[in-house]
Amino acid sequence: MIKPVEQSQQLLAAAPTLYLNYGGVLNAGHGLLDANAVITLDSGRPPFEYAPCLVDVLAPWPQVQIIVTTSWLQTLGAEKTIELLPDELRRRVMGTTLGTPPRLGEIKDGTAKTMSVIRHAAKHGLTRWLALDDEAWGVPSDFEQHFLHTDSETALGAPEARKHLREWLEAEHGSVEG
Repeated sequence: MIKPVEQSQQLLAAAPTLYLNYGGVLNAGHGLLDANAVITLDSGRPPFEYAPCLVDVLAPWPQVQIIVTTSWLQTLGAEKTIELLPDELRRRVMGTTLGTPPRLGEIKDGTAKTMSVIRHAAKHGLTRWLALDDEAWGVPSDFEQHFLHTDSETALGAPEARKHLREWLEAEHGSVEG
């Protein structure tokens, strides 16, 4: 049993927050889902192959909270989508962007995911956030520092993506003491 996913009262505005897409971030490639949550990736790779990479990067920062942004939410719903994550990530999830749907113009111009994330962060007063996504298009220039664009073929398997994420965590939230 997981906790309710739309917990804006528990979402901490000052806490470091990651907006997490699955395809191209935790998976190399993009997923096709059926109603039973059976996942097949277009790359032929295993689902959530790079989830352990995110677990490792986040381990020194227990205060980091996650908001799920994947399009899988529309197919599976919030609870089933979040249940797919490993426990170490699932317990950090404080919500989804389902309650912040895109506007028609954003769907038409391809900026739907980007603008939903920006509006969600503003709605919840978040200032210390980073979106991990391979398909965040049309990011306004004053929000570029809030988006880490991953490559859909290498996802978080790319050392440079993990390095950038660590650098953001250190710059925004302090170095890990060793």
